[in-house]
Amino acid sequence: MRSQMADLESPIGLYTAIAVLPERQFDVVIMQFVLGYPPKKVAEIMGIHVGTVRTHWRVARRRIATELGIKLGDDEEKE
Repeated sequence: MRSQMADLESPIGLYTAIAVLPERQFDVVIMQFVLGYPPKKVAEIMGIHVGTVRTHWRVARRRIATELGIKLGDDEEKE
């Protein structure tokens, strides 16, 4: 799926930014953003704590924002 994401075109480069995430961050983003799974379900599937899922999500969002040249607001960085 990672290579398929990298091959997709997006005017802002979103798919490429997601495709280059580290494995666990990529998995969390796909399960939450693409498949719509809640953090608890993602945690169960991955065999990790919900807090770890939230950390992967937060760090992935920062990486994607940096890759796309987007500055996250203070409220978004605290999530």
